[in-house]
Amino acid sequence: MMKLVLALALLNVQSAAQYVGGGCVDHSWAKKDNLEKDCTWVAEYAEKRCYVKGYIDESGDIMMASEGCPATCNACEVNPCADAPLRSDLGNLPCIDADVQSAIDVSEGAEGMLDTTLDPIPDYNAAGMCTVNVHWHIGAEHRSEGEYDETFAFDHPALSHRRLAEEDDMRVGHMCREAKEMFDSGDELVANEYDWKYCTDMHVGISYEFHWPHSSLGLCQTEWQFQEPFMDGVLCQATILGLDAATAVEAVFSGGVGIGVEGQVFTVVNSAVPSSSEYYYPTWDTIQGWNKDLAEGNVAYYQGSTTGDAANNDDQCRGTGGMVTWHQDRKCHNIEAATLDNLCRLMMTVSHDDMSYDLGPHGARETVIPELSTGWSSTP
Repeated sequence: MMKLVLALALLNVQSAAQYVGGGCVDHSWAKKDNLEKDCTWVAEYAEKRCYVKGYIDESGDIMMASEGCPATCNACEVNPCADAPLRSDLGNLPCIDADVQSAIDVSEGAEGMLDTTLDPIPDYNAAGMCTVNVHWHIGAEHRSEGEYDETFAFDHPALSHRRLAEEDDMRVGHMCREAKEMFDSGDELVANEYDWKYCTDMHVGISYEFHWPHSSLGLCQTEWQFQEPFMDGVLCQATILGLDAATAVEAVFSGGVGIGVEGQVFTVVNSAVPSSSEYYYPTWDTIQGWNKDLAEGNVAYYQGSTTGDAANNDDQCRGTGGMVTWHQDRKCHNIEAATLDNLCRLMMTVSHDDMSYDLGPHGARETVIPELSTGWSSTP
């Protein structure tokens, strides 16, 4: 009964609440009739001067000092999900002590040696979960033989530079079969780099594994839904309620709350006219989740953990082991660089949190060995 009460409490937090306090910076505001009177002038007598009207950057748009000097006037919004204490409580631990891990081998016939203890969640949205982040890894962390695996490595200039840079310890994952084929043949789709405007450190011709974390603990349908680091979003309501790790873990394993990830692997291409390309996907809402149409019929469902190249198969495994249900697309697909750049634009504009760290790729975890993983199923 306590588990049910906990789940209801977590899922009924009033997510539309307003949060005020500190946490942001003043703008270039100045008083309407005296541009020398800026936020420093407001600070000298904030109690009254925060209600003075003025301009930001001489734009002509009139606003009160409380809007132009939010830090001075103590009018900043504070991210209620930030710095989730459970991030450290659920940190890495020796693999011998860890529960089931991700990312696994989703090849046909691949098996894990550990038992499943958490039922798959067939539909994240139907389970009251929302997307709380999108990020990607350079190369696939999962392995799907014949689609993205270790045999398709190639010497793309961006990858060669990364491997040779001593200061760059970002691990590169599996490339896609078609990525190697296009590189080897000099295909026009990967011949020219894209003029990236929003994404950072991205390259045409390279394969990336994209992740859309979902959680019923996210602050869904609010300006704080999307978070970086993604675990702040995954654990947001637990942070607000001040839950300890044991209580949060119990809630997940009781089925009261859900944490899941949609994973999909893409090779970036750059057509002469991207908007006319079959890889442009104009109707796909890229920030809200994976391309469901592309994944149809090729999904691996399984229980695992969060990923990232700070984990391995030896002494560093994720403390989130067993808490995450995965939907992993077993196929590799192409995607226009323009589509990805628009995703990065959305990340910068839709989210109230600063997602700039996720505008570029993260390192890829090595594929998890069978001794640390469950098997996968083609049905949830």
